[in-house]
Amino acid sequence: MVDIGSGKQLYLNCSGKPGSPTVILEAGSEATSHSWAQVQPQVARFARVCSYDRAGLGRSSSSGHEESVAENVADLHSLLQHAGISPPYLLVGHSSGGLRVQKYQAQFPTEVAGMVLVDSAHEEQIWRFSDAVPGSVRGIPADPANLPRLGMLPPRQRSQWHTDIPLIVVEHTPGQMSVAGTPTQRALLEYTMHALQEDLAKRSTKGELRTAAHSGHDIPNDEPRAVVLAIRDVMSRVGAMLSKVL
Repeated sequence: MVDIGSGKQLYLNCSGKPGSPTVILEAGSEATSHSWAQVQPQVARFARVCSYDRAGLGRSSSSGHEESVAENVADLHSLLQHAGISPPYLLVGHSSGGLRVQKYQAQFPTEVAGMVLVDSAHEEQIWRFSDAVPGSVRGIPADPANLPRLGMLPPRQRSQWHTDIPLIVVEHTPGQMSVAGTPTQRALLEYTMHALQEDLAKRSTKGELRTAAHSGHDIPNDEPRAVVLAIRDVMSRVGAMLSKVL
């Protein structure tokens, strides 16, 4: 448990040999550090790797309210500082965790050496899904003014996020996304999700898109090896860049 101030304590789980960069695992939605149980031990064989529980989830204390994505990013930054985990970091984010690590890199670009996005959320996702299949997005605040709390953009606004660090995007197997609707609606949503993953890979000058061969959206559990290989490859590319600088 790490005290990050303001009465909050966050659970942090680090393993593996000391090295640089440190791999930071960011879970999706309401998931906890346990969602990385099949990935972290494998990554620990070749890197220092840490997972954690966001405020109000798992073993971490609550902030007393549902935190925004911006607050999550601030918490992670404070956690790493208070835990004495120095940059550079290799950030790995699954689902909405992918959106959080994008925001972290945009806010603290000098701290992030590489990224892996695993079937990641996209800033344009809500309106792009709604355009593809009206009514397909449920449980999201109707007021566009509330969307920034989720890290999402209002209709027709485009993401401005770009980077030049090594990036691998891993998407789920085509046709394996669990969504409701008619076959045509499901196909439209699959197409839109693929387009968003493709766009994320193009957001980096050193980006690459990969497809998990046998996985639905929960790639860290369905096909953890795909995530581990992506982390290893980004780690290798970061190392090659650092050696050129040195």
